[in-house]
Amino acid sequence: MRNALSMLGNYLTTGIRAVLRHKTHLALNLGGLAVGLAAALLILLFVQHEQGFDRMHPDASSTFRLEQTFIPLEQRFPITSPAMKPLLQDFDTRIEVTRLAGFAEEALIQLEDSPLQITMSHAMQTDDTLTDFFQFEVLSGDLQATLSQPNRLALAEHEAIRLFGHNDVVGQQLRLDGSNYEVTAVYRLPAQSHLQLNSLRRLSDDIAAHPLPMNTVYSYLKLPTGLDHDAFLVHFSELVNTQAYQGQSMMALELQPLTAIHLHSNLGYEMKVNGSASTVGIGLLLAALLLLVAGINFINMSTARAGQRAKEVGVRKTLGASRWQLFAQFMLESLLIAATAGLLALVVLELLLPWFSALVNRPLTLDYLGTYGGLALATVLTTGLLAGVYPALFISAFDAKKVLSGDFQRGNTAVWLRKGLLVLQGAIAIGLLVATAVLQQQLQLLQQQNTGYQRDARLLVHNIVNEHLFWAEQPALLNALQRIEGVQSASLLDMQLTDTISQAMSIQLPGQTADNSLPPIPQLGAGFDIVKAAGFTLLAGRDFSNDYQSDWYQRHHSHATAAGIITEALARRAGFDNPDDAIGQQWLLQEQQSLTITVVGVIADVQIGAATRQPEPLLLICGRSPMHVGHILLQLNPLQAMQSRIQIEQLLAERLQRQDVRLSWLDDDYSALYQNQQRQGTVIAIFTALAIVLTCVGLFGLAAFSAEQRSREVAMRKVLGAGPFSLVNLLANEYLKLMAISATLAIPATYLALDGWLAGFSVRVAQSPWLYLLAAAITFAICWCTVAALAWQVASRKPAMVLRQY
Repeated sequence: MRNALSMLGNYLTTGIRAVLRHKTHLALNLGGLAVGLAAALLILLFVQHEQGFDRMHPDASSTFRLEQTFIPLEQRFPITSPAMKPLLQDFDTRIEVTRLAGFAEEALIQLEDSPLQITMSHAMQTDDTLTDFFQFEVLSGDLQATLSQPNRLALAEHEAIRLFGHNDVVGQQLRLDGSNYEVTAVYRLPAQSHLQLNSLRRLSDDIAAHPLPMNTVYSYLKLPTGLDHDAFLVHFSELVNTQAYQGQSMMALELQPLTAIHLHSNLGYEMKVNGSASTVGIGLLLAALLLLVAGINFINMSTARAGQRAKEVGVRKTLGASRWQLFAQFMLESLLIAATAGLLALVVLELLLPWFSALVNRPLTLDYLGTYGGLALATVLTTGLLAGVYPALFISAFDAKKVLSGDFQRGNTAVWLRKGLLVLQGAIAIGLLVATAVLQQQLQLLQQQNTGYQRDARLLVHNIVNEHLFWAEQPALLNALQRIEGVQSASLLDMQLTDTISQAMSIQLPGQTADNSLPPIPQLGAGFDIVKAAGFTLLAGRDFSNDYQSDWYQRHHSHATAAGIITEALARRAGFDNPDDAIGQQWLLQEQQSLTITVVGVIADVQIGAATRQPEPLLLICGRSPMHVGHILLQLNPLQAMQSRIQIEQLLAERLQRQDVRLSWLDDDYSALYQNQQRQGTVIAIFTALAIVLTCVGLFGLAAFSAEQRSREVAMRKVLGAGPFSLVNLLANEYLKLMAISATLAIPATYLALDGWLAGFSVRVAQSPWLYLLAAAITFAICWCTVAALAWQVASRKPAMVLRQY
């Protein structure tokens, strides 16, 4: 045992001396590995955070969210009807269900002794079984009792502080949506949860009694083991279609695992902006590529300088050391360098963590004693082992007799390996450059895409109760807003243009019956002057106008009437190739009472939400909205937009007795649709630059060694009349040929990968050949400059000084 420890100490001492003997080589290896490890560990921290969502909840692996795909709309929604709960439990008594309501509304809160109202989003109503499904940290009060009694309210800690200035609020009284409530609990949700629950109260009897076609709740299920999920979904979908939609195939139920919601669900009506599985996948790929590039640098520089340790190997073998003892020594050196690089990487990680957390918009923290500490240690050791194993095998295999007799010659295997690894580095650099450029081009295309509406200087006022908007007898609020200087037009919407439309009705054209009518068409409630306010392109007819009072939705004894504006796609679906032919048509919509729509205008197609799918047919109905809240869309004079916004905020606070009315620019709302892609683009661009830097480090190390090895050849050529530039090109050409092979390999692989990614968009950029040539040219230029800088130094030496050394 003592001998083994003595030998290990000897290996360690020898290893330290060996790595310190070549300081430039050590600095390049340490720097490259430290940068690669720091970048990879940052990405792995983000990936671990993203993959940890909702895993802390009880029975998370057997919990699912029930979702619906509405077949006519070809859209999936995370909401269902509250009436499904008894049907589910009738189907199988072992199924546990909890419901959450309040996703589409903002509650109005009024504190005691205050005339002002405060808006609270995600003020949810729920079953008392919620705590059986999700983990809460109850800070004060009794959450379970709160959810089982009326007029009791539980507040999230941050909401309690926002409303009262502190979290000791149990016993406080407030009015919520016109009813009195007592705060009886304060709670905190885990940060890694897809839920956003600012307040909780018992599910009202009115919501629980909603009919089956009315979808107003999130439904979470715990399914028993042994239940066939596919058979359950088919049977239950048929049951709902029969009872809610007269046997028509209108919807299909889906199950979303609780732990997959954050990364794999980006539907309308999500409580939060979820993450992206593709972002996590790209992050893991980038981490692997950066570690690969750093490892390649280590292998190349170690094998290139192996000849400098040949005599040491020969002497040690002569004195009795075995090949595996030498292998262990060289592996220990590699691990020593990797461990030192790992420590430097952790220092860099600590320094960059605040910046990186802001970049990915996540509250990332380091836990060295937890899972992440083990992951970081495993990454460092694995990198050291994989990067060091080939150099250790290669160096320990030297023949002692040939080395000490001066007959030692390097084999071709190491040379070809170095060249192959350098080709791989170049291919990675070219691929990442192209991917970064294409991603930025695609994002720019999406943000400049013709959506069918104008986004410049359009201000949206969110979530105003419809008593002030669609249901008001007189549009006093809208008229007051229109009188503000700088407001060019104003109108109403009951859903946002950048959101998902959840309303649809079948349309019965003249001569059709209910059996052969058009399938359900998405619809949008709108106010007067909507074409002008939204900047729609009018192809035929006119805008909704206050000059035509019959445009506004009106109820009569047995039916209702309203004017409608349709998109060009809907006109074509109705059989009108010429938009003018659709003007004046009267269409019948069947709801609780029949609604006759008179088509007064046709507009160009409108892209609702993100441009990941083709624009769908759309019907705008003047003055009709079944929603509890609506939105005001204002067109402002761009030169007065900021001043007008201040006056608008003041007027809304005065008229609505609210100080927290949310306003946003329509252009910002549209850009927010692509924040995951924007995050991907930024991350890829940063780590592409790092990969190129690491490639340059490797090139520098190899070029320095190569230039030193060929210094005698360069001196002789210089004596024979060769100029400095020809000598520089002589040394650089070998590397440029390798980069040409890199480009040949990278271009087709990158093209296929990007083509698959772009297939997910309804509009996409074309991959220009010039972009690939430019990426290859940039790589060639970086390679040439890196090698040329060292080659110039060698070529500038006096031949006599060089030749004297040999």
